[in-house]
Order: sequence, then C-alpha cells, then structure tokens
Amino acid sequence: MTLTRLFLAATLAMSFAGTMARAQETNSYPKSNLELFEAMTSVVIIRGTDEAGVVIGKIGGVTLRCRESRDPGTNRRESGVIVTVTQVEGLEDTTVVDYDELDGLIRGINYISNVDWSVTSLSHFEAGFTTRSGFKVASFSSRRSGTIEAFALSNRLIRSRSALTMAQLAQLRVYLEQAKAKLDVVQKAK
Repeated sequence: MTLTRLFLAATLAMSFAGTMARAQETNSYPKSNLELFEAMTSVVIIRGTDEAGVVIGKIGGVTLRCRESRDPGTNRRESGVIVTVTQVEGLEDTTVVDYDELDGLIRGINYISNVDWSVTSLSHFEAGFTTRSGFKVASFSSRRSGTIEAFALSNRLIRSRSALTMAQLAQLRVYLEQAKAKLDVVQKAK
C-alpha cells in the first residue's frame, strides 16, 4: 500500500512538473528558423555577421545586424536580422527576425509610419506589427504630447522597449531595407 502511494505521488509530481514546464514555454514566442538552425548539435555551423545600423531612440535604441549561418556539410543556410532593443536603464533584449519575414516587417513599418488620427473614430490608437519571434514596432497616439509617437519592443527573454520618434522609425525601416538588400546578395551567392 505504501509503495502504491509513493508511486502515485511520484507520478503526480512528474505530471505537474511537466505541465508547468509546458505552460512556461507557451508564454514566450517561438524561436526563429535561424535560431533553431544555429542550435543544431553534432554539425559545424559557420556564422557570418555584419552591422546593419543603429537607431538611437528618444529613450534607448535599436541595433540591427545581418546574420547568415551555414552548415558546410550540407550547404544548408539560414539568414535574418538580429535586432537588439536597449532601454535607458541598460536593459536589452535581442530578437532574431528571419529573412522570410523582412518584407512583411518593412511593409508593416511603412504602414504604421503613415497612420494618423483618422485611423479610428476613438480618441486613442496603436498600430503595431509583431514578428513570429516577438519583435514589435508600433505607432500610437500620445495623450501627453498630442502627437503620434512610436516604439520598438523585443520580448524574447526580458521585455525591452525603446521610444522612437516617427523620423527614427523611418530610419529603422531604411536600415531594415538595407539589411534585406545585403542578405539578398548573400542569398543569390548560394
């Protein structure tokens, strides 16, 4: 009888621990294809990185780097942009945006850069775009200043947010376009 109780208690504890682990996993964004590729084991991975731009925000900033990773054994490649969002307090978080998401992200930034007060009949708004792995850019109406402002947010491990002006958001879009053009050249060189 005691052995049965011990077995049931151990089974219940393992079941509870497994449920808690899955609950924690579902609260975060999934890893990008590039991150999954770079996490492979028992293979050589070659990583190439190049600076793509830095936007110094009103509060904090956003740093962009191009990344291409390759398995020389199979010549399989993945690429994308590494986005690091820094807050004034020194907090920073990094999100990887896959190459196949860059066009959508650029179009999303272009749209939210052009929204105005007519986007809704309500008094306040936010227009945002979020990638699969949790990088978000948004514009919003500011009650305090009566203007439209923007922010960039990385939400991978810790939440790091940088306040941007609309001009800084436009500069972020330009750097993303340049990063995509650089990765286009790398893609064609396969």
